[in-house]
Amino acid sequence: MAVTTKTGGLRVDGLTEAVKALQKLGPEYRKEAVSVIRDISKDIQKRSQNRIGNHPNYRLKKNKSMIGRSATGKGGGVKLRASKFPWAYAGEYGEVVAHVFGRPRGQDSFRRRTSAPYKPPTTTDMSKNRGGYMIQPTIRKRFPHIMREFDTEFIKLIDKAMRQAGVPRG
Repeated sequence: MAVTTKTGGLRVDGLTEAVKALQKLGPEYRKEAVSVIRDISKDIQKRSQNRIGNHPNYRLKKNKSMIGRSATGKGGGVKLRASKFPWAYAGEYGEVVAHVFGRPRGQDSFRRRTSAPYKPPTTTDMSKNRGGYMIQPTIRKRFPHIMREFDTEFIKLIDKAMRQAGVPRG
């Protein structure tokens, strides 16, 4: 950094070049960024699916997952495939009511529960959320690792882009 004398403020060498280079990032960097996001969401999907274990209601055919994932340039996501697997919400959040043999009944009236007790999402902050049985606990457990991996990969990507754009490095 160099101090300017006329305005009395700070001037950062290479800042304007860095901002221009970031605005003109090519599609190859976008693809690399999406691949980083995809790898992270694939890891969460795999670990969440593994949390299901050998439960007979959730045992699926080979290469089928009750948990889906997505990755775009704006972010990534992991979600339940409730349209293909109607019991997905009962697996993630549990149920209060069982839909067995006709009308819905409270699970307290059965000797054995048909799904886990209801654990609703408690907050939108996934690192503090105490709900769910598969996806949310996996995110909560892996959150520090996810953030470290995301930070290191994106710093490498931006550094590579700035070097190719000719931005002065200090």
